[in-house]
Amino acid sequence: MGFREVVRREATMMDSVHAREVRRDILVVVTGVALVLLSLWVPVNGDQQITGSILVLGLVAYSAGLWAMTTESRASHVGLVVLGAMLLLSPLAMNFPRGTTAAATIAVVAGVIIAGVGILGLLARRDQPVAVSREPEHQPA
Repeated sequence: MGFREVVRREATMMDSVHAREVRRDILVVVTGVALVLLSLWVPVNGDQQITGSILVLGLVAYSAGLWAMTTESRASHVGLVVLGAMLLLSPLAMNFPRGTTAAATIAVVAGVIIAGVGILGLLARRDQPVAVSREPEHQPA
């Protein structure tokens, strides 16, 4: 197997890793949009703090998904894990009252999805080989 074949195989592998990462980040963006939309219809018995927190965390999830999609950095995945934990713990931290089970369930499910995407991104980054450029340096003529 020649050098070009090895480079081509590595490029194909990197493209598939990139595609998987973008699909996961799209899931975060969709989850953020769903949180924003659901904040309008979730029954919260008039408790505007719950609606506001789900709305704000949905907007943050949307933005974090776009950030993770464009940067593909380790920091973006750590941010997703932290955001997922915030959503996961929001029913406890905000002491959601009785009758807001739907809102609590939505927050927990969204938190699990977003934290899971962040963890998968961190694991993928850990297993990814360090790319080394094999291009010769340009020397002036």
